[in-house]
Amino acid sequence: MPRINDLSPELLLHIVQFLLEGNQLDPSKDEKETADNSSAAINSWGRTSTYFYKLLSPYIFRHVVMRNTQRSGEALQFLVRSSQRANVQALHFKASVTGDGTHEDGKNDAEFPTSVHSILSDLASFPNLQALVVDFDFEKIQDRDFEDFIQEDDDDQESEDQIVEAEGGQAWRALKKQTFDAISKDNSSRIRHLVVKTCPLKATSLYGSEQMNKNLDRYYLDSLSNVTRLTISGHEQGPIGLTEMYQALVPLRPDHVPNLRELEMGWYFIQDSFVDFLSAHGSTLERLTLNHCFMISSFGATGGHYDWDDNEALPGDIPSWYRFFHAYASSKPTALRHVTLTPENATLDHDEDTEKVLRTCKEQGKERRAFAYAEVDDKYGLLFENEDENSRALRRGMDMRGWEELMEVARANRESKLAR
Repeated sequence: MPRINDLSPELLLHIVQFLLEGNQLDPSKDEKETADNSSAAINSWGRTSTYFYKLLSPYIFRHVVMRNTQRSGEALQFLVRSSQRANVQALHFKASVTGDGTHEDGKNDAEFPTSVHSILSDLASFPNLQALVVDFDFEKIQDRDFEDFIQEDDDDQESEDQIVEAEGGQAWRALKKQTFDAISKDNSSRIRHLVVKTCPLKATSLYGSEQMNKNLDRYYLDSLSNVTRLTISGHEQGPIGLTEMYQALVPLRPDHVPNLRELEMGWYFIQDSFVDFLSAHGSTLERLTLNHCFMISSFGATGGHYDWDDNEALPGDIPSWYRFFHAYASSKPTALRHVTLTPENATLDHDEDTEKVLRTCKEQGKERRAFAYAEVDDKYGLLFENEDENSRALRRGMDMRGWEELMEVARANRESKLAR
C-alpha cells in the first residue's frame, strides 16, 4: 500500500497549499479559525517524522506567536539561535495582563521578561521578517471599566506626570509602555508591516519622546527606497491625516519612497503636504488611488461653519478638492496616467437646488461628480460626512473643474506613452 512518504515533494507541497487555503472554502469558519486550523494541521504533520519536519519548516515557522511570558520569550530566543530563524516572516506579539490589571495587590501583573524585550528590540534577529503584529489583549479589563481605556475629550487629557503615575499603578498601562519601549529600540530591522491591534486610547510616557519619534519614519517610510507600490490606510473609526485627538498626520516627505509608481490612500484626510509629496514623484508615480478620502469640511477647518455662497470665491485657507486637484495638476506630473477615487460620488443632500444642477448637467451631457467633505467628532473621533457641504461644492462646480484639469494631465500622459 502506498504511503504518504512515497509522494513526491511537489505533491506534498500541493497538500500544504490546500491546508493553507482550502479551508477558506468553508463559509462556516471565520478567517481566524481557518488560519488556526491550518497552522495546527501543518504543525501536527511536521511532528510525524524528521523528513516532514524539514520539508514543512518554512510553513511551520513562517508565522510565530510570542506572549509576554518568560517561557514564550525563551522559546523565541531558542528559535533565534537556530537555522529556522530565516523562515520567520511574521511575528505576532500577544500582550496580556493577569488579575485585575492593577498593581494594588503587590503583584506585577504586567509581566515583561528580558527575553521578550530582547526579541522585540532586535527584530533583525529574524533576517526575513516582514511583519510585526502587536495585539493587546485587555478585553476582560476593558469590559469591566471601559472609561479607563478612552480619553473623553481634550479637557481630560492627562499630564505627563499623570501618565507616569498611571503606568506605575495600572498593569495594562505599564505593559503598553514596555512594549513600545522595546520596539522603539529596534534599530536595524526592515519590517514592511507594523500592525497594532486593540490598542487602548491612552497615551504612554514614550509618546513624544525623542527615542520613539526618531524611529517612526524609519519604521514606516525611510526603509522604502526600493518600494514601487505603497498603500497607507486608516479606518472608518480612525481616519488619518488630522491632528485631532484620535487621528494622526501621515509624515510623507518628498524624499520618501523615491521609486514610487503606485500609491493608494484610504480613509485619509488630504493634507496640504500631500501635494508636495505627489509633486516630488511626478516623474515616477503612474497611478494614484484614493479610497474613502476626504477634505476637511469648512466647519472642521475653521472651528465654525463658513457660510459661503454658491457663487462666492472661497478664501485661500479653506481646504477644497479644487485646490488639491489644481495644485497637483499645475505641478505637471509627467508619469501620472491613472487617478481613481472611490466611492465615485459623495453623499448629497438632494435638495431642490442640487437636483436642479444635476438635471441640467445630465441634459447637457456633462459629468458632475460630488467630492467628499467630512469632519470628526471632537469627543469620540467619529467620522461624519458633511452632506450639506458636499452639495454646495457640487453646485459650485469648482471641484469638478479641478478634477477635469487633473484628468486632462493623466489623459495627455497616456497618449504620450502610446505614441512612443
